Amino acid sequence: MRHLRSLTVVTVLAVAFASILIVSPPVAATQNRPTWTQGDFWVYTRTQGSATSTIRVDVHERSTLTFALGSYSVWHITTTTTPSGGSATVQDSWVQDSNLGTAQTNITFLGSTITVKYDPPLAEAVFPLAVNAQWSLSTTVRFSNSTFTLPFAYGATVIAENTTTVAAGSFSVAVIQRTSSGGGHDRDDYSEGAGNHVRRESYDANGNRVSDQQLTSYRYQSSTLGLLLIGIGIAVVAVIAIAVLVTLRRRRARGPPQAPPPVPPPPP
Repeated sequence: MRHLRSLTVVTVLAVAFASILIVSPPVAATQNRPTWTQGDFWVYTRTQGSATSTIRVDVHERSTLTFALGSYSVWHITTTTTPSGGSATVQDSWVQDSNLGTAQTNITFLGSTITVKYDPPLAEAVFPLAVNAQWSLSTTVRFSNSTFTLPFAYGATVIAENTTTVAAGSFSVAVIQRTSSGGGHDRDDYSEGAGNHVRRESYDANGNRVSDQQLTSYRYQSSTLGLLLIGIGIAVVAVIAIAVLVTLRRRRARGPPQAPPPVPPPPP
């Protein structure tokens, strides 16, 4: 009976632990890089003054771009921006998921499409992200059909680890802050669980928030796979515990093994 009680306790604890991992909101912790998969997407609502818009980021195929300073494995992503009451615009970019670095993007200017290349990619994060982590990087900006190049230096600091709640849920995040033009600054709340930023804010030089972009829905398949593997592992433990429990009960029902009959004494 002592063994049966122990197995029952193990099974209950395993199921409870799985429930905590899958259901409870995450706690703040060091954030690691995402691993994107074709079909991942993130949808945001952006507010800037009185204007609102919906932004959807979709992950498409993976490819390799070769520039002057190296070759980079990137994902083709599209960013669809739909202003309230306006028509949608789509921007194509090629981004590394290892550092959220933009290697190439197409922008429309005066009716023409211009390809902008960043060599090396313009990184938004240097993983893992922990409080006080900081980086100073540089890239060379090149434009299509032009020999003009522009060196660009930039940096950022992780100022906090906390939990951010948006329409899509509550997420453990690392808050990345970087200086923007005009003396203001930007803050990005990155979540490993969502595989991307869950909130992006911009502030002017006086500390007033001028834009706020929050995650409303998403699909990040690597996160779903992780929860599935946890669930499968817990299920395997529970099945093994139940099998052992059934075996012990059957042995108990049969009773102790019968002793062999006594050997008769040898004849005189």
